[in-house]
Amino acid sequence: MQPRHRIVAAKKNRHLVLTGVLALACAPVVIAIALAASDGSADASNAVSQSADAPAPTTSVTAAPEATPEPSVSSMVSTDSATPITEDGTSTGPVTGGTVVTLTGVDLDTVASVTFGANAGTVLTATETTITIETPASTDYGPGVVPVELLNAVGTPIIVTESPAPDASAVPAATPAPAASAAAEPLTFNYVPDPRITAQMDYVNAHWNSYNYAEYGNLSGTDCVNFASQSLIERGWTMDAEWSFDKATSFYSPAWASSTAFAAYLTAHPERATPLTDEQRDQVKVGDVVQFDWDRSGDRDHTGIVSSVTKTDAGITITYAGHTVNTIENSVDDSLANSGGTVSYFSVK
Repeated sequence: MQPRHRIVAAKKNRHLVLTGVLALACAPVVIAIALAASDGSADASNAVSQSADAPAPTTSVTAAPEATPEPSVSSMVSTDSATPITEDGTSTGPVTGGTVVTLTGVDLDTVASVTFGANAGTVLTATETTITIETPASTDYGPGVVPVELLNAVGTPIIVTESPAPDASAVPAATPAPAASAAAEPLTFNYVPDPRITAQMDYVNAHWNSYNYAEYGNLSGTDCVNFASQSLIERGWTMDAEWSFDKATSFYSPAWASSTAFAAYLTAHPERATPLTDEQRDQVKVGDVVQFDWDRSGDRDHTGIVSSVTKTDAGITITYAGHTVNTIENSVDDSLANSGGTVSYFSVK
């Protein structure tokens, strides 16, 4: 027998800057690429905290030599600043995307689009001197380093190569920029696990079979949404008037304790989650909410947190963790085969 939860209410006893030269049109320009946080949500507590407390290192990026004369230093941006610190040129952000990349320089209206690996970034704003681009989620939400390509209006990549920064004291201000290194290397972006999801899943792994009674009590026989809600608090969500638990009075709001009420709450708050059908399971990621309707009655009978997503040629396998029947790697498909019914998801932002 699968758990059924239909209670209505219950009362228990960085900024990283890359400075360099791009080959735009027929001449290089100097750009500065700054990474800033973009939470993608109206709920700031549900965002990755990525704002930097201190300036990040910089990287010198030099365009390949052109047949036409290079512009004088006076036509570039930031060439009279202090010599940048040379790093490896790899910028970092979460696999869920949402990092905003700002490029400043000249002729930047030539940059029409950008790709991060196989995925297109979103150009948010664009002027001659500044463009801002939001990173997409990585492919299958996987971590790793991907190349970044800047493209012009006809889709031609703008070639950018990395080379060590010159010594500002040894190069007169009017001297043309040095030639690029022989091996062209694309700008890169390093996708890392989202710290929100890491915190959420650390909590799930710690408490799926060891209840956190001291902080959240226990709804005997119907604790699944209570547990899912706890994990979302660890992810960075904050309680509100509709979705809350009062430790002092041991009161659980309906949305905190009922699968059906929780589904209604999430549907009414698209800034927190987006509903997905089982036909959209290719969009499901670890940390999302999974819900079952065992008897196909239209309400939700059980709630869990997605604990793994595995994609193979045979299809997509999703497992989940939950309370009531304590599970950590329960197969969605096995649960449906054993009990019937339907499954749906909420993609958590």
